[in-house]
Amino acid sequence: MAEQTQLADLQRRLQRLEDKEAITSLLHRYCKMADSQQWADYAACFTEDGVVRFEEWDDVVGRDQIASLIGGGLGRFQGLQHSLTNIELAVSGDTATGTCYLWFAATLDTTKPHKFQGFGGPYEVTFRRTTEGWKISTLKLRKIWTQSTDGEAPIGG
Repeated sequence: MAEQTQLADLQRRLQRLEDKEAITSLLHRYCKMADSQQWADYAACFTEDGVVRFEEWDDVVGRDQIASLIGGGLGRFQGLQHSLTNIELAVSGDTATGTCYLWFAATLDTTKPHKFQGFGGPYEVTFRRTTEGWKISTLKLRKIWTQSTDGEAPIGG
């Protein structure tokens, strides 16, 4: 009986590690799809009813709206770079919560990389396991800094 208990515990621990790895990969895909401006694939990182909350915007709800509005806001840039750090995840069955820090930079013209916009701050994220795998349910950004060297106001002020 002790061996069965140890095996069950090992399986739970392994599942938690696999879930965390899958969620981390999802966050990396979220960044990569945004940076490559593949907005349908970006939106596919979210649940069908996913919500994006950026401080200066109303909630963006659902994959179609996420692809359209986020893509419309960032599509004017030739170069995008999203970087996430300090990822912390807590998995509980088929749901999870997480925090991480965003460092974002964008340039209107990649031949002038010294002219850019940037911002950063913490993300609060909830996730849900679906038949498609782990997806983002809610993504909330709180900006703590912005920078603009291209003469335009930083994205979202």
